[in-house]
Amino acid sequence: MKVEAFKSWMTPRYSKNSVNLRYSNAKRVEEAYGDLDALYDADQLAGVIEALQYSLGDEKAGRPNPTKLRIDGNPYNVLNNFKTGVRTYREFRDSGGESEVANDAAIELAGEALREKREGRQFELERHLQESLRGAIEQLEPGLVIVDDGVERAVDSGFIDILAVDQAGALVVIELKAGIAKREALGQILGYMGDLKMEEPESAVRGILVAAAFDKSCKSARVVTPSIQLREYRFVFDFVAPE
Repeated sequence: MKVEAFKSWMTPRYSKNSVNLRYSNAKRVEEAYGDLDALYDADQLAGVIEALQYSLGDEKAGRPNPTKLRIDGNPYNVLNNFKTGVRTYREFRDSGGESEVANDAAIELAGEALREKREGRQFELERHLQESLRGAIEQLEPGLVIVDDGVERAVDSGFIDILAVDQAGALVVIELKAGIAKREALGQILGYMGDLKMEEPESAVRGILVAAAFDKSCKSARVVTPSIQLREYRFVFDFVAPE
């Protein structure tokens, strides 16, 4: 694994905690299955990602951990976090990340450019929105339980902001937009839902798109996508006198 380049590539894209988790999960998989670069060159990590597959149906049936990895805790959450680490490494390799951070100067320049592009005001708002929602998920819908252990679940078309299970046992893909959501946001969440359904065909999958507001095209497209709900967020302020 190209450790330093991988960490540097992730730094402007994810929080410090997420960088550490994704790296440690990818490293654990590498220790069990062999060099990730060699596996990437062989089949773009498809084989090891398939080996890490463990669905809610497997969990309900009490199936054991099918992998070479020793794990503690819930196999569904742990193995999907390992898979997210590997998929992040695949994205790093797919995007030519090792060239992007080939030397110290390039690392600094790339970091500055990406912070400007991806950690602007909207990105920051979406990150804070996600943190707030994770701490109060039942305000979005009673009975929702987050099942991604605080790490964005990776699927083939990207990373799911929050993955939860509802009271009926369906997987709920939650996508967050800090501003006004357009119909493209529906396409994004539908892609994540489709990826998840292919991974876990025995599970029902639905989505919730959360935004400050929705434009007309998004609301119109929602009419023919009943598996997705739209929810607007609101801020509530408390004012107290200083002590």
